[in-house]
Amino acid sequence: MPDKEDFDTDEILKRKYDRSVERLDRKSDRDRIRDKEDDGLKLVDTVFDNKTRLILFSMITKGFFDEISGAISTGKEANVYYAPIKDTGIVVKIFRIDAPSFRNMRPYMEGDHRFRSVKSSRAGFIEAWAKKEFKNLKRLEEHGIPAPKPIYSERNIVLMEFLGADDAVFPRLKDTKPVNPGNLYERLIRTVKDIYRKAMLVHADLSEFNILYHEKEDQFYIIDVGQGVLWDHPRAQEFLLRDLNNLNRYFGNLGVNIIELPKVYKWVTGDPVNDALLYSLEFDS
Repeated sequence: MPDKEDFDTDEILKRKYDRSVERLDRKSDRDRIRDKEDDGLKLVDTVFDNKTRLILFSMITKGFFDEISGAISTGKEANVYYAPIKDTGIVVKIFRIDAPSFRNMRPYMEGDHRFRSVKSSRAGFIEAWAKKEFKNLKRLEEHGIPAPKPIYSERNIVLMEFLGADDAVFPRLKDTKPVNPGNLYERLIRTVKDIYRKAMLVHADLSEFNILYHEKEDQFYIIDVGQGVLWDHPRAQEFLLRDLNNLNRYFGNLGVNIIELPKVYKWVTGDPVNDALLYSLEFDS
């Protein structure tokens, strides 16, 4: 039978959790996201449903962190928070069960044989999406791809390594200036090749928005890999071409001598590009 000390410990942990969530709820109330669905209806949602609260409390009791101190970013699909631990911290990524972009996420899940039995409900889909991000991060870690190290995943929450300094996350590539753009372009293209040939994945949304860059160390990290697909996914070619075009566009605007899309695609995959597919796609210039 549990003694009084056990109850005291549980009460202390619960108070830590309540204080943490109350603080974030106040911020979430200010930062609620309003967006339009296809039918024109507006949806206002917050990530903190009851099940999410219970899982966060469970993570505290398991010792992953003591509190969540603040938001790193908020978005249509997920909110990302910082949880301090010891001399560093971890990232707590909470996917929105009522994500307004739910329908737009489906093409990245359908055709992935790892998730053939995904529940048809919105909640079931979002849970599978979180699991997909965790699995993709594991693949990148196993093959030495610079990305956040995955720590734990449950339901719609993924814990991962915090990439930053002095409690501040490294900036996205779009918000900084590469030390040597040409060299960084070459390294990123090689990383896309490693992701494809070693991890057997395509990021499927790679751009300057989903790359963190540490200017002092001239080091990059690939982030937001939930939509990443296996290389045998029915739309893998299309997604890879889009990723490569995004890199070419960004670095081309910095004056880098980029590699033409068909050539860089063949270098990454070892196969020639499907010309019909290439010319049927519309890319941002």
